[in-house]
Amino acid sequence: MPKTRTTIALWLAALWVLMAGCSSLQVTSDYNPDYDFSKLHKVAILYPKSDDDVISLAQQRFARAIEETMRRKGFVVTDKQEADFYLLFHLDVTQKRQVVTDYQMVGLYPYYPYYGYGYGLAVPVEREYTWTEGRFIIDAVDPHGNKIFWRGVAVDHLKDFDTPQERMAYIQKVVAEVLADFPPETHTQGDDR
Repeated sequence: MPKTRTTIALWLAALWVLMAGCSSLQVTSDYNPDYDFSKLHKVAILYPKSDDDVISLAQQRFARAIEETMRRKGFVVTDKQEADFYLLFHLDVTQKRQVVTDYQMVGLYPYYPYYGYGYGLAVPVEREYTWTEGRFIIDAVDPHGNKIFWRGVAVDHLKDFDTPQERMAYIQKVVAEVLADFPPETHTQGDDR
């Protein structure tokens, strides 16, 4: 019986590693190391500007996820006039294309590369892969001078979801990962030991 449990546990661990490796979400961040993040307490969430001033469902979901994440981190979400800083987010969708050349063996007899006989020829075969890539960017902006002092970026293959709840759960995961390192752990002046 214990051997069976151990075997099941090993299979589940292997499956978890494989599933974790299948994630295509890539998150990066950058910041100004001279900026004083300790003065930040109140944030305003700003929507991206659009030509038609329509706020999409995706924009509303991302704004709500940013707001919830920042509240969990202890920030007060307020309006633009009272904010210590702004979080401005951008959404971008791009069609990506990649052409890959594979070489396949063709011939009259099986070809055995290290032994035996055979007559074969390597023929190039091109395959085209296309996918939709989504890019989500959050910029932290200082209202005094309108300068970006922190940026977080998430890039992923866009996925299809069946329900709005699944979409919101995915968006919350992406936002949490982008804001995981905000504010960055920086040393304060005089702390250079």
